[in-house]
Amino acid sequence: MRDGGIALGEAMQSPYENRDEEALHQSVVNALAQEIRQPVENVKIVYEGEFARLKARAKVKDYLALLTSRRTREKLLGKPSE
Repeated sequence: MRDGGIALGEAMQSPYENRDEEALHQSVVNALAQEIRQPVENVKIVYEGEFARLKARAKVKDYLALLTSRRTREKLLGKPSE
């Protein structure tokens, strides 16, 4: 059975290279969700989409969490961050 284009029981491809990277980004997602008062799952969906898009084009990956967080905030709030 399929739900939203994904077979039930199938895991989505993770944009993270390892568990440490995933843990780092999950903490960013949690903090951002609390800051903008949005459900963590909603923030995670937008964040991971932005992260995957930015990471694919990034030459320097040191600031991906910061840039991804900023773009996620802008998308969810519908305004540029300050």
